[in-house]
Amino acid sequence: MLQAGTRKPTCICARASDRRRELVTNNYWTSPAAHRVSRRDALRGAAIGVAGLAGAALIGCGGGEKSEGKPTASGTGAAPTAATSAPAAAQPRSGGRLARAQAGDPVTFDQHGQSTTYVNLVSSPMFNTLVQFDPKDGDEKSTGILPDLADSWQITPDGQTYVFKLKQGVKFHDGTPFVAADVKASLERQITPPKGLVPPRQDQLKIIKTMEIPDDFTLKMSMSRPVSPLSMLSILGQGWMAIYSQKDAKDEKFDWKNKANGTGPYRDMKYERGVKVTMEKNKAYHVKDRPYLDGLDVFIMPQESSRDAALQAGQIQLGGMAAGSAESLKKAIGDKAIYSRRPSHGFSVLNYNSSKAPWNNERVRRAVNMAISREDAIKVVPKGDGVVGGYHLPGGEWALPDAEIRKIPGYEPQGPNSVADAKKMLAAAGVKDGLNIVMLIRLGSENLGLFTADQLAKVGINAKQDVQETAIAYDRLNKRDFDLCPWGHAISLDDPDAIWQEMYLQGAPRNYSELSSPEIEAVFMKQTVELDPAKRKALVLDMQKVSMPILGKAIYYWSISQTAQYKQVQGWVPHVSVYNNQKMQDVWLSA
Repeated sequence: MLQAGTRKPTCICARASDRRRELVTNNYWTSPAAHRVSRRDALRGAAIGVAGLAGAALIGCGGGEKSEGKPTASGTGAAPTAATSAPAAAQPRSGGRLARAQAGDPVTFDQHGQSTTYVNLVSSPMFNTLVQFDPKDGDEKSTGILPDLADSWQITPDGQTYVFKLKQGVKFHDGTPFVAADVKASLERQITPPKGLVPPRQDQLKIIKTMEIPDDFTLKMSMSRPVSPLSMLSILGQGWMAIYSQKDAKDEKFDWKNKANGTGPYRDMKYERGVKVTMEKNKAYHVKDRPYLDGLDVFIMPQESSRDAALQAGQIQLGGMAAGSAESLKKAIGDKAIYSRRPSHGFSVLNYNSSKAPWNNERVRRAVNMAISREDAIKVVPKGDGVVGGYHLPGGEWALPDAEIRKIPGYEPQGPNSVADAKKMLAAAGVKDGLNIVMLIRLGSENLGLFTADQLAKVGINAKQDVQETAIAYDRLNKRDFDLCPWGHAISLDDPDAIWQEMYLQGAPRNYSELSSPEIEAVFMKQTVELDPAKRKALVLDMQKVSMPILGKAIYYWSISQTAQYKQVQGWVPHVSVYNNQKMQDVWLSA
């Protein structure tokens, strides 16, 4: 720990004060002089390699210089007003309602056990998280984590102890005061879930060994091993990490399918199945003058044509555009909206049920993978709005180079012998007379299912679609009640610890194929404790090279997202992850 008279530490936290506004607005990797540093320099100087930790001081905020002033009444330390992506009026104005739409009903309002946007979009506005990604940074840099319910934090240089100071005066919608025990209970609920809850991010949080509460507004986390703050804070900041009251978190009879009780900017939720979810302004919200909107309306519209028509008519003011209709929508809406097109954290995959024949045969899985043309998948399903990639975001800091991906069987462009080679591999695996199978399809993914069936038919596999609503489809996935399952995934953050513990390690909640290997597990453990950025990246690239051929998930493509945002919608920036920046705290409508 830092002792009196020692040198000032490099600050890797954020404090909500007027004088620290520049620190908070930039990112938490800031020196006492409040100058911005690069991720590489910050890690080199602050997150020192494990071997050199012995003489390092506590890394934190406030130990080396005094913080002037208290948290501002406007709450700018908690969440600086998000930059607008449309021309902004001189002053934000209150009033009005924001209308959005989604393709399916929420199966629950309990974020801890879900990974579908149908839950995230309608629940996020009612909750806060401990920390959050900078709402203004659509790229979601891991160096841009800001406070939410936390006020400040300190991290020891070995990354094994995190001490959070929490905001005071925050209340849940039912009037219960927010305290540290609520954070502890919310995280424990995901680490050791009650019966029936399957938290997709459980393994991300299992690294937390103990949590102590010195007082009502201090939470001390001790990790079971060193972990990079860039990973741990990003994990805690993803949009799924809603903080519940300890009472609700421990109440196994709480009606999550119809109720929500958070600290967020919107409350008094009403849900009409198949119609809409409405939320009203939280007039007692702890951030002064927020939210600006009177409420939110999220309409349930399963048909893409219905969503397009509503967006074109302005009945929906903010919405995604499919590649097939994007250009026509842009022409129809014209300059009344602004448009974004960017890589996203969404990707489409094929899950194999390796617990049953013939999918427990590696040659069968490889043959199926070889039969699928990635180029055709991108042309047919997202109409060109996709890119071939590995297990990390293409073009991101952890991405496997395209040349390496193309060396993996099935990921190379299909040639004249690809289908014949796939048939030979099936025959070698004992599948000589074809197969009749049923594919589990989530409602809304029928096109991906039809494309997959067409590709499998080339090698003698007759695949029928079993289309199910989201809740049933997820239940069958978790029970391994399927043969093959084409699925659209999305991740909250492009971080190795988060992704692999959720998707690809043995026992990971979304490793529906249950495929891994001792080699993969060993490389994962090496990279997670490696604090040198270059060395860690090399390990992550190796991890993908040994994992992708096993086909825990066969990647069709990563999605490119397109959004239309009417110009009256101010204070919101589309993020690379659809799961983050959905709180709508700073959104307002111009006249």
